[in-house]
Amino acid sequence: MNNMTVIAWMDDWQMSARLAKLSTTYSYQLIFCENWQELPDSNTNMVIIIELGKLKDDELKQLQELRNNNAIFIIGYNKNIDGGQAKYYKEQGCDMVLRRNKLLKNLDSILNKINNAC
Repeated sequence: MNNMTVIAWMDDWQMSARLAKLSTTYSYQLIFCENWQELPDSNTNMVIIIELGKLKDDELKQLQELRNNNAIFIIGYNKNIDGGQAKYYKEQGCDMVLRRNKLLKNLDSILNKINNAC
């Protein structure tokens, strides 16, 4: 059994389906949530994947609180994102910020690298 939990906070069916397939293949625990209150208490390493365009200002501010937890790796994505936006979201708490298509294409290797680094 794998020691990683993937939290998906998104309204993206294609990304959700890809995550479901990977969680089955690699035995990641996968949890879909719609707000911060739904984040589980977990003793595993957590990766949170957030669709940045869906976040409200107060939710974005809470990313910094999550970032203080060393067992959480935050990946933010959006359909289109430029360098300035990526820098802003990293300052707000994301460990990694990617365009949606790049994340979708590389999701398998990204999750494996994060899991192996933990």
